[in-house]
Amino acid sequence: MIEYENAAENNAESFVNLTAENLSGEHLCCIIRSKKPHPGVEAKRQWLSDRLKEGHVFRKLNAKATVFIEYAPLETAWVPVTGDNYYYIYCLWVLGGHKGKGYGKSLLEYCIADAKEKGKSGVCMLGAQKQKSWLSDQAFCKEVRL
Repeated sequence: MIEYENAAENNAESFVNLTAENLSGEHLCCIIRSKKPHPGVEAKRQWLSDRLKEGHVFRKLNAKATVFIEYAPLETAWVPVTGDNYYYIYCLWVLGGHKGKGYGKSLLEYCIADAKEKGKSGVCMLGAQKQKSWLSDQAFCKEVRL
């Protein structure tokens, strides 16, 4: 489990969770960065539509920006990790000029609060070797138990 120190406060209204009702009109900030229509965008929307029914959460800054967290119950996550009663974080990403404003901490705090509210045992994620520096940076977060 992860806990934050001195997380910046962000207005909860500045974020939006994707739902079946708003999915078709929301900017998908994690995929193809083309101004032209791309079939990958609609494929991701369809995949998300199916996953939302399983408890998948996609929370993003309410702006056309790459600031989001995407997570799901580990039992339904599309990853080579097994376990019960955890959330699996697919992605936590803050890009460009939005870095350093506390958005990443706010998004992760939201996930942790959601896990606590739902009685989860914790939150887990996988990372690539090149991500190791920020994933293990204790200035960003530290391991604790729920």
